[in-house]
Amino acid sequence: MSEFDSEEAYTKLVQEIEAMYESRDSVSFLSALERLREFAESGVIDAATFLGELLALPGAAHDPSAAYKWYYIGLSQSGYTVEFNDENHTPPHYRGPVGDFRNESMVSDLVLKLGFERICELDSEAAAWLGSRSERS
Repeated sequence: MSEFDSEEAYTKLVQEIEAMYESRDSVSFLSALERLREFAESGVIDAATFLGELLALPGAAHDPSAAYKWYYIGLSQSGYTVEFNDENHTPPHYRGPVGDFRNESMVSDLVLKLGFERICELDSEAAAWLGSRSERS
């Protein structure tokens, strides 16, 4: 059993990150964020969504592309739909059907920032990542 299989270790890390939330530019926070990324990469779905949220925020770790990709991974595994289906037809403002993860506030902001072309690229990357994970299972 690895550290990444331990719910207790993940819970402890989340508490650590939440305690450092106001110092998001600190080396300690960035180190904790890397550990969170390892949990996400090992398949902890809550870690993927939390990582997306943290990477979307302003600060030293701000990375809109990575945030969007982790949101896709985490939210798709939580029941949200991921098919690109813009019903708004006024790029870069996206509105998908009910249940589309891009309708979520933080993700919607990322869509505006990144644009449709980039998010479609990230959709492909995230889908490939999920596909490679399911092949290993």
